[in-house]
Amino acid sequence: MTEDPIIVLGAGCAGLMAARRLREKGRPVLLVEAEDHVGGLAGGITLGGDVYEYGPHVFHTTDADILADIKTLMGGDLLPYERTIQIKFLGNYFKFPLAMPDVLLKLPLTTVLHAAGSFAYHFVKGALVKPAQENSETLLQRYYGDVLYRLFFKDYIQRVWGIPPSDFSPSFARERIPRLNILDFLDKAAAAARKVFSSGDAMKTEGYVEKLEGQLWTTKKGFSMICERMAADALKKGARLRLCARVLSLRREGGRVAAVELEHGGKSEVVPCSGIVNTLAINEAARMFTPSLGDAVAAAAEAIRFRAIVFVGLKVRRPKALRASFMYFREHSFNRITDLAHFGFHMDPPGTTLLVAEVACDPKDSIWTDESVAVEAVVADLVREDILDRAEVISAHVFRARHAHPMYTLGYEVALKTLLDAFAGLSNVETAGRQGRFQYVNTHVAMKMGLDAADRLDAKLENGVRLSNL
Repeated sequence: MTEDPIIVLGAGCAGLMAARRLREKGRPVLLVEAEDHVGGLAGGITLGGDVYEYGPHVFHTTDADILADIKTLMGGDLLPYERTIQIKFLGNYFKFPLAMPDVLLKLPLTTVLHAAGSFAYHFVKGALVKPAQENSETLLQRYYGDVLYRLFFKDYIQRVWGIPPSDFSPSFARERIPRLNILDFLDKAAAAARKVFSSGDAMKTEGYVEKLEGQLWTTKKGFSMICERMAADALKKGARLRLCARVLSLRREGGRVAAVELEHGGKSEVVPCSGIVNTLAINEAARMFTPSLGDAVAAAAEAIRFRAIVFVGLKVRRPKALRASFMYFREHSFNRITDLAHFGFHMDPPGTTLLVAEVACDPKDSIWTDESVAVEAVVADLVREDILDRAEVISAHVFRARHAHPMYTLGYEVALKTLLDAFAGLSNVETAGRQGRFQYVNTHVAMKMGLDAADRLDAKLENGVRLSNL
């Protein structure tokens, strides 16, 4: 009797890595993806003959095994890269993460003096007094002092996320916002000292705090080429891939998933499975179970929130339009914009580049539902910022990500634990990746999550076979 496949839901970084690892272990694998391309948020979408990326992303990792794997897959197509980030504020451009010399030289003297006093006060206060309720606001005040926090972060976070920092769990600031470089230096010194007295650990994914460590890499097609190579390798190893396949339901029989209902080509199909690796948004996946996982899980799924992003891709008549790879703005419709010319992308025709502007929003907003509103808002702001002229815009395209960023709202940990416990209680299910674990991680961490999920699921299934033979 042929073994039913393990169905991997989603062909992003986590799903692709899980599929490859499961095939290496001899497991039959069906990889399903709702889009017409692989990569998820790390992939690229072809519009008007050009490839635009959700982001875009660069590859970096301190995990030796993952680095060796990707280097082997990519060969000479993996190119070293130097990332530059700037924030526009008070008429000046600041490097990010914020550097003390940049802050001292570009802010007004009175602001600098107030900022220095505030930084010292909150640094000492944070070491001596624990706040009644820790949140991202209290943490950022300790990292930067209240003056710099209010100047650079408070209003910006409110605009991008739709809620103030005081409504965010401290995990948001701890994992996603680099500390002032003097504090980051102390962190690195402490980490170096720990390495002297330890044998070193493999990269951990739980509670991972993102730091830009190790060499940065890209390709002439961006991160999407890495995803395409991972997919090709999974297929070479014997996995099956079904694109444009939407998951409708997860058919549960007691404590296991017996089948997955898919919609493909306008038709629905129920596919029996031996297990699943989920990389879809964990709250959406939790709602797909038939029968349901219960009222507590349903309530937890409602409590978990993601922030959506509208991406506006522009092809423009300039060889390079931005002064840095990534630029952040506080006053415009978009919070971040990237220039793919900085990433070494091949441009056709020469003398043009691709810009990708990111507009954080809610799916109920007009900028999400009306493409013309999104394009006009972005182009008008670019013209206002004197980045380009309207006549230089060759074409404009809109693409979207409903589950772009997990929102670490206060108390989210309780709801997330309920969901993760429910998934862990199923004998043939694992969940992985940014959406699947509700962790705001980068690509190499998602890859590690996929590998770990595949290993755990393989062990579960192997253990189940041993128990059935007793």
